[in-house]
Amino acid sequence: MPEKENISTQEKQEKHIRRIPIRGRLKQRLQNRKEDARANLAPRKLKLLVTIVNRRKAEFYADLLQSFEINMQLLMRGEGTANSEMRHLLGLEDNEKAVIFSLVRADKADAALETLEEKFRTVRDGKGIAYTVPLSSVVGVAIYSFLSNNRMAREEKK
Repeated sequence: MPEKENISTQEKQEKHIRRIPIRGRLKQRLQNRKEDARANLAPRKLKLLVTIVNRRKAEFYADLLQSFEINMQLLMRGEGTANSEMRHLLGLEDNEKAVIFSLVRADKADAALETLEEKFRTVRDGKGIAYTVPLSSVVGVAIYSFLSNNRMAREEKK
């Protein structure tokens, strides 16, 4: 008698093992559908891109950044604090700078930084500093749609 119980228990385990792949596939399909839905519904994250360049090159870099679907840029005048001896040691010509604040979608931020890095190396007197800061929130749906360049997607839905 104990042998039959072992066999029936073993058969039950085998049946359970046979069911797992089917359940696993169903779970995977369900998870894929949820991820697709999240990708379509989830808001795109934004980052603040700060670029510091020579004042004479500010318009060039602002126009360059415009190609990354940036809808808002703020250009400010900046001035370095180092004295002329220190600037000479660091290889800096002047202390007149421009600071460009841009709001860019997170999925385009890396491409923007790579392009800026390339231009810093290749453009004459085009040295600069660029970095991003993640944003945690934006107030207002209309403002967010404008900043994330989401207006066309909204118009297509209508």
